[in-house]
Amino acid sequence: MNATLITLQTKGTAIREIMVTTMPKTLLIEVKAHCADMQLERENLSLQRAAPAGSQNKRSRTEKAEEEKMKTRGRAISRLVTVYEDIHVILTQYDEYRRKRYHQDQPDEEGDELESEDEEAQKERIAKEIEKRRLQRGYTGVLQICKFFPNFLNTIKDRPSVIDELWQGATSARSYDTNQVLKLVGEELNKMVDKANDNVRQRYREQMKEFHKQLRSSWTESHDHYGDATGTSVEPIEPLEPIYYEKYAEKSRGDRGLQGNISGYLLCPVEYDWYDLEVRAALRKLDDPEFDFASSAHSRCFYPAEGFDPEDLDQDFLQSHLLLQVYRMLFTSPSSTKDKSDDLENLPPAPKKKKGTISHRANVAQRIQMSSVVPRSIAYAAIHLHFALSDAPWWSATHNGYNYQDLWYFIVDFFEDPVDEDAERHAKELLKWWNDRIFTGTNSAANSRGTKMTSRKEDVAKRQHRSHSSTHSSSPLAAGPSHHDN
Repeated sequence: MNATLITLQTKGTAIREIMVTTMPKTLLIEVKAHCADMQLERENLSLQRAAPAGSQNKRSRTEKAEEEKMKTRGRAISRLVTVYEDIHVILTQYDEYRRKRYHQDQPDEEGDELESEDEEAQKERIAKEIEKRRLQRGYTGVLQICKFFPNFLNTIKDRPSVIDELWQGATSARSYDTNQVLKLVGEELNKMVDKANDNVRQRYREQMKEFHKQLRSSWTESHDHYGDATGTSVEPIEPLEPIYYEKYAEKSRGDRGLQGNISGYLLCPVEYDWYDLEVRAALRKLDDPEFDFASSAHSRCFYPAEGFDPEDLDQDFLQSHLLLQVYRMLFTSPSSTKDKSDDLENLPPAPKKKKGTISHRANVAQRIQMSSVVPRSIAYAAIHLHFALSDAPWWSATHNGYNYQDLWYFIVDFFEDPVDEDAERHAKELLKWWNDRIFTGTNSAANSRGTKMTSRKEDVAKRQHRSHSSTHSSSPLAAGPSHHDN
C-alpha cells in the first residue's frame, strides 16, 4: 500500500511526522488542517499553563519557607520538651491526661495513710502514680511547647504536617548537640588524663628520690663496715617505670565507657566503690545483679569533685563541673566553656554584664526564647554528658542496659514531681543555683537487658524503708583516678 508522508511544521514547534494511507486530495487537505489546529491548540494550552506554573512555584517557595520556620522552631523541642518520645506521643498523653481530668485534680491529702499501708498497697499506689506521672509529663511537655509556639494546638489542627516538621528540627538539633558534647567531653577527659599522669609522674619522682636516698645510705653503710666480716648492706629495689594513662579520642566514644578507668569512674553510680577492683570488675561484666550500674541515676559524673553524702544522695546531685560545662556548651555558647575553673560548681553567682559588653550574636538559649534554666534542659544536658562518657557506637535510648529515657524521666521528676515539701524546697534551691551560674541579670535566681532504672518515686520510697547502717566511702574526683592503677 502506497503511503504519503505528511510533514507539518508550525512556527516555534518541532517537526512532527504523520503517516497517512493513500486518500483523496480533498481528504489530505482536511487532515493537514486538522493537524494544524491540534498543534495550535497544544501551543495555546502550553501558554495557558505557563501563568499558573509561576504562581504554583511561588506557593511552593512560601510553603518551603514556612516548613523551614517550623523546623527551626522545633529545635527547642528536644532541648526543652522531649527527647525520646516524639510529638505525636506527648500529644496523646496530653489528650489522655485531660480526658481523665487529671489537670483538674487537687493535691492529695494523704495524711497518715501512707504510714499504715502495707508493702503491696504501697507498690499498687506507686504504680498508679507512675502511670499518672507518665501522662503528666506529656501534658506538661505540650504546655511547654505552647510557651514558645503560642498557637501550636490550633496550627496542628489546620496543618498536621507541622508536627513532623517540628520533630525534624528537634532531631536535627539533638544530633548536632550530640556531636558537640562528644568533643567537649573528650577534651575534659583528656584534661583529667593530664592531671592523673602528672600525679603518677610526681609519685614516681618521690619514689626515685627515696630510692636514691636509700641507695646512698646503703653505700655509706657498706663502706663503714669495709673489712668487717659482720658488715652487711641491703641494696634498695629500684621503682618500676610508671604506666601512664592514654589520651582519649576526642571525636569518638570507642575508648570510653566502663572499660576506661576515668570514664568508668565517672559513669559508676556513687552507691558502688569504683576503687574496689572486685566491684569494678563486676560492674564491667554487666551481668551481676548486685552491681547493676543501669539501675541507678546517681552516676559520679553528676556530683562535685568534693564527693557526695552517702546518707543523702540528693545532696549535691546535678552540681558537677562537667555537667555545667556541657550545659553551657548546649545553651549559652561553646566559648563559655573555655578557661573555666575546674571548681566551677563552687563559684559564686556570675556577675551581671557591664553595659557596652553585650554580644549581639544570639546564643541557643536566646534563639529558643529561654530566659532561665528549666528542669528539662538540665535533664537534656545530663543525658548528653552520660552518653558522651559511654562507648555507645551511635545514638540510642539504651546502651549496655542503661536506659537514657529513664535517666531523663528521673531528672525531670526530680524537679517537676517532688515527693514531699523538703524535696520541693530542695528542687527550687537547686534550680536557683543553676540560674545563678548560667543566666545573669534575670529575675530567676525499657532497656536492652530487661532491667529498669528505679523511678524517682521508687528511689525515695526505697531509701525511706531501708537502713542507713551501711556506709559508702567517697572517692573525690579531686584525688584523681591516678591514685589507683588497673
